[in-house]
This record gives sequence, structure tokens and C-alpha cells, in this order.
Amino acid sequence: MSGKIIHDGIHGSMKLTGLVLELVKTPEFQRLRNIRQLGLAYLVYPGANHSRFEHSLGAWNIARRLAQEVGLSEDEGMLLQVGALLHDIGHGPFSHTFESIYKHYVKERDHMRLGQDIVLGKINITESDNGGRIPEIIESYGYDFTPKDVADLILGKAKKRYLGQMLHGDVDVDQLDYLIRDAHYTGVAHGIIDLERLLKVLRIHEEELVVDEKGVEAVEGMMVARSLMYSRVYFHHTVKIAEGMLTRALESALEEGHLWDFWKMIDCRVLVELEDLEGFPAEMVRRVKYRELYKAAVLASADELTGEEKRELLSAYRNVKRRQEIERALADAVGAREGEVILEFSIADLMLSEPRLKATEINVLLGNGELQPLTRVTPLANALKRRQTPRWAVLIASPAEYVAKLREVWKRVIFS
Repeated sequence: MSGKIIHDGIHGSMKLTGLVLELVKTPEFQRLRNIRQLGLAYLVYPGANHSRFEHSLGAWNIARRLAQEVGLSEDEGMLLQVGALLHDIGHGPFSHTFESIYKHYVKERDHMRLGQDIVLGKINITESDNGGRIPEIIESYGYDFTPKDVADLILGKAKKRYLGQMLHGDVDVDQLDYLIRDAHYTGVAHGIIDLERLLKVLRIHEEELVVDEKGVEAVEGMMVARSLMYSRVYFHHTVKIAEGMLTRALESALEEGHLWDFWKMIDCRVLVELEDLEGFPAEMVRRVKYRELYKAAVLASADELTGEEKRELLSAYRNVKRRQEIERALADAVGAREGEVILEFSIADLMLSEPRLKATEINVLLGNGELQPLTRVTPLANALKRRQTPRWAVLIASPAEYVAKLREVWKRVIFS
């Protein structure tokens, strides 16, 4: 069978044929070449310039292999492959960087629901005349699934539980690829996992994805890697400061009626558009481009906050306007300009961007045929559920001249 061979830095040579190849050729998928997988993490880890395109191909390749290992039918195997290939098709510029403001500014959408609309042909996220053909391509190959089945799988609503688990579970093809890939390109060894072993010990048992008892250690290793990568890379405080600065630049533009279609853009387009607006958005872009970042004034752990304080901050996280009010109050209190104080929350943000982080409930198939949750088989799973990831819950950052004053007044300003 003819096709195209792509050489990947993680998985080596991967051969694309048929439906998968036709989907990769679409403008929607090619657009992912221009969206960084890790947003602004390259400002801390210079090698982190890999794209959603690479990751999506990697997730597809693992899905293809897993389908073979667990013995899926041809149609179910292809459904899983297409779901894995397209699971990030709706990502906006800089990946998760702007996710926290989607609900406020993008009609209740997030990247997964945008992805659903793209797969169903409801929107064309590209400037190409060839866009919008994904459902037509899927239907043309005659498999026993529809574009809606693919969209449902991407949203975690698969008809078969085990298919949903393979893409959105405690151990899934998405995580398996991004942990290995992100560790490789950041140079952080924490993300190294035993992929080959994991693929061999996953099973379908009574309509769910389980892990064989002899594979418990491989799953433990993946979960430890996941927890450490979130502490060390994804929620590195400098990365979150840079993302916060760029988000405030975009918010400023949106409030002035500009860039309402930002979610369709690619990384470089957003930067150019913001820079062209001049004023505060341009200043933030310049600071990010040349790594003239704000400094962390407060890095408070969850243990430092009372229950009432946590509820107040959670309310601010859920309400963009409330968070903006707090930032303005903090800026006024220390004599800074609007936009020069940013407030970030890790715990709530984590639950939005990665709800699977604390997921340790995959069932283990014991030698006697009994199923037990992983937490009952190994104490490490329980320890990972309790581990605070990352170490900070609240981050306040500003230009260096306001740092000392912010440390003095932040609690009084926010909670009085």
C-alpha cells in the first residue's frame, strides 16, 4: 500500500496511508505545525519548540499500535486512530496559554468543543479554500463510524467505554506521547516512561481498559512522570508569568474590540496582530519576545490559604472580570499601571487544562481474574493523588520595582 513516510524524533519512521494521510493533508491539520505544543515554555526550556502537529502524529502512532495490541476490530481501530490524530485540531495559538479566557470571550467554547465543530464541518478555522472537508473525507472511506462518532470520542463521549479510556483515560495515547515528547524537547528527564511495556500490559476486560497486574510498575512510572512534569515544566512559575503577560495583552485587545477571531490564528499571527495595536499589547509582546518578564512577587501554596481565601480565589478564577478587578486593585495599591500586576491560579487552572492529572483509578486485572482499582493495589497511586502539583497555588507577578510592596499588601487587598 502506497503512502507517505514521516520521520519523527520520538517514534522514528511512521507510514501514513489512506484516511489518516488524507486527514493529515487538510489545512486544519497542517495549521497545527504553527502552534507550539508547550506555549511559551521555550522561554525557560529553549528546546521546547515542538508543535501540536508532531504531538498529534505521535498520539496517532501510539493509538495505531495500541489498537493492534488489544485486538480492536479494523473499524474500531481506525476510529481510535482518527480520534487520536484529530484530538487537538481545535487548539488555538500557543496551545493552552489562552484557555482560561475562552469561556469569557469565545462563546463558551474551549479547544475540545472547537475541535468537535471542526470535525463536524461546522466551522473552517483556516484561511484556505480547501478547509471544512474533514467530515467529507471521513465519510468517503466507508468505515463503520461517522464524523459525529469521531467528535464524540474527542469529547470523551465514546459509545464504547474502552475507546474513550484509550484517548481520555488514566493511561491514554495522548498522555503517553506528550510525556515522552515534552521530556525529550525540554531536556527534563522526569517524563521518561516505559512506553513499550505499557503497550504490552494494557487489556480490554469486560468492556473497559485495564492494566495487567504485572504492568503495575509501568503505570506507576507513568503517573510519577506525569506529576513531576507538571511541577517542573507545565506549571513552572516563569512559564506561567510569560503566559499571563501574553494573556493580559490579548484581553486588552479584546476589550478594545480587536482580535475577536484570535482562536483561529497561529502563534506568529497573534504576536504580529498584538504588536500592531501598539500601547499595552505591543509592550507585552515586546517583553515576551525579548524575555523581559515580570518577577514573581508571591508564590503561595494551598496550605498558606484559609478555606475562605481559597473560595474567593476560585471565584476570581471562574470570573474573568473579578480577576481583572483584583489585578487593578493590586496595581493601585502599589502604584503600578493597569496590566502591570498579574494573578495566576495553578490548582483551578490545572483542573481545566489537565483534569486527568489526579486520575489514578485505572483498574488492575489480578492473576485470579479479579479487578481492583490501582489505588488498592499500590500505595503510590494514593500518594500521587495527595501530592500538591504544582507547589504553588497562587502566583502574583509584576515588574521588579513593585515586588516588595506586593508581598506586603496582597492578602489585605484581595481578602479585605
